[in-house]
Amino acid sequence: MPLISKKSWITFCILSLLSIGAWQAFTAPQLSFIDLSISRPHAVLLASKYLIDEIGLTSQDLAKYSTATVFDSRNGSDQYLQKAIGFKKELEFLNDYNFELFYWTVRFFKENQKEEYFIKLSAATGEVTSYFHEIDENAYRPDQTEKQAREKAVAFLKKKFDFDPKLWIMHANISQKHERRTDFSFSWEHQHVKIPWSRKPETGWAILQTGATISGDEVVDFYKNNLKIPDQYHRYLASIKTVGNNLSVIFTILFYIILTASVFYVIIHRNSLVMHSVKRFAILLAVGAFLTYLISYGNNFEEVLFAYPTTISMKSYLWLNITTTITRTFISVLSILMPCLAGEALHHAMFPNRKEGAFLHYLQSTFFSRNVASAIGIGYLSAAIMIGIQSVAFEIGQRYLGVWTQYSWMTQTSGSYFPFLAAFIFGITAGLSEEIYFRLFGISIGKKFFRNTLLACLISSIIWGYGHSGYPVFPMWFRGLEVTCLGLFLSYIYLRFGILAVITTHYLFDVFWGSSAYLLGKAPATQFYGSLIVLSLPMLWAIIAFFINKEVIARQLCWKLNVHQLFNLKILKEYLKNTNLLNEKPADQLKHEIANHGWDLAVVEMAIDDLTKKKD
Repeated sequence: MPLISKKSWITFCILSLLSIGAWQAFTAPQLSFIDLSISRPHAVLLASKYLIDEIGLTSQDLAKYSTATVFDSRNGSDQYLQKAIGFKKELEFLNDYNFELFYWTVRFFKENQKEEYFIKLSAATGEVTSYFHEIDENAYRPDQTEKQAREKAVAFLKKKFDFDPKLWIMHANISQKHERRTDFSFSWEHQHVKIPWSRKPETGWAILQTGATISGDEVVDFYKNNLKIPDQYHRYLASIKTVGNNLSVIFTILFYIILTASVFYVIIHRNSLVMHSVKRFAILLAVGAFLTYLISYGNNFEEVLFAYPTTISMKSYLWLNITTTITRTFISVLSILMPCLAGEALHHAMFPNRKEGAFLHYLQSTFFSRNVASAIGIGYLSAAIMIGIQSVAFEIGQRYLGVWTQYSWMTQTSGSYFPFLAAFIFGITAGLSEEIYFRLFGISIGKKFFRNTLLACLISSIIWGYGHSGYPVFPMWFRGLEVTCLGLFLSYIYLRFGILAVITTHYLFDVFWGSSAYLLGKAPATQFYGSLIVLSLPMLWAIIAFFINKEVIARQLCWKLNVHQLFNLKILKEYLKNTNLLNEKPADQLKHEIANHGWDLAVVEMAIDDLTKKKD
């Protein structure tokens, strides 16, 4: 009997088409402004060229510096503009004032030396929009007056950014006296930009600024555009974030309680035949996850370098950073291994008629059948439906509940050496760990305690959903509600189509959003095609499984004994043959008594079962 009926295929195809339509109408327009045409190597090249052509460094000078390059976005400005004027007017503002949300920052530094350079470049055009030369506090610069410094700053901004003094008014004029120099910092605000975020006039408004810092005859700092956000808004946002942070803490505690429960379950039921049968597979998953996390660390190594404080040696910094990362990774791996072992045993007991819901079914039969291909196919359709559910949820939230967010999170993988690899790692680790934790184990243990499948799905989905409350979605309770709805849908996919379908769904959903900036915005071709490849990986597996199409015949569960256990098995069988215990006591009682005398349960069960079969 096929795993998926024709009616289910038709229903899911229709729902996925409707979901794609909803996404196209509500969400796709909000991706159109993303332009990531400048790659990391290109950004480093442009930054180096700027230091040589504009600052006067030589190639030999640059060779003495180490570099670190990170991708970043103006999250605060994005949030504020959406809150204050809405997404459509935000786009108009970005275009009218050439305001860049996404940029590369290239850092040039030397170990144990304070002097370094920071250059920010537009991710769309490569234009240098900000520059900072950090110099030693006692470094000498020739004296100048405040007037001379201001004239130099204005002349520089005119040349660099077509600065028009008629459109800008002085905002701040700060002088900082050092032992061997005086630095003058100037900032101007645009006369036509005042963006209030509230109807109350006392809550303030955002202004658009540009500025420069002059030290002697050198421009040591400048920036093209900066949105200065009022303090009252920051305080308001902090109070909102407190709610989300408190929710995250509560559900993080629940997460560790459930993880602890899985550890105890594994310890108590360590002799479970189901656990024994999936132990090797679960360990392989955990080892694979550990290696994947390490690959992710290497793929994001520029961020590690960028955060390096030059007050300590590079070796000391890296040693501390790497050991901390490995420790955190070990905890993450435990959250896959223990819930997997416990979840497999619980699912076998709680859902005996839903074999596809656990890995055990595929370990006993095959991962390469047309049923597997069908499950993956449903995963693609379900991922499209999830995207549609999310789009509709945000449309309702933005229209009726005052929901607002930042869209720069869609570029979250851009700082990696290979963003499509980062999207793959994010998708596979989240898909495996969260589905094992919240669906395989969460629903199964919920069913054990509450004796109700729907309640088990609801509770595990709420814990999963509100564990995402720290995301930049406001009001912060909305993110938890939205993800809870997605969790209920994933619970249905899990119970109806099994573990492979739900992992595929989760993987594709996360990979899509992790690579959406490269798929739907402007980006280098390598990132576009790389993103397509990682989205196609499950389909490749499905195609292979479809053509191999092994017969789905589940092997009987049985213990696999090592040499030592086989020796003990031979001794125990001889002992039982020479006694009358099998005739005197029921098999289950005898197994329990012998195991309580220190015998390996696997050996006991196999010995008694073999002799019982021969007796019959």
